[in-house]
Amino acid sequence: MEYDYESDWDDMADVPYIQMELDIRDVHQLYKSISQQSENFTGDENERERIDALKDFFYRMILEYKFQVE
Repeated sequence: MEYDYESDWDDMADVPYIQMELDIRDVHQLYKSISQQSENFTGDENERERIDALKDFFYRMILEYKFQVE
């Protein structure tokens, strides 16, 4: 069954949240992938804002790691 997550963005109370544990290398790889998608994005402005928010979130995780470890 395919689920249309975009239609639920207006009602965030019903959107499930997922918790994950990631290695910093995985975080960095996801950041690079999201950055590339952001650079090549041609879709809806709401989706663009979500992509940019995710990019910012992953970048903050990388900065936090660098601050804590390096």
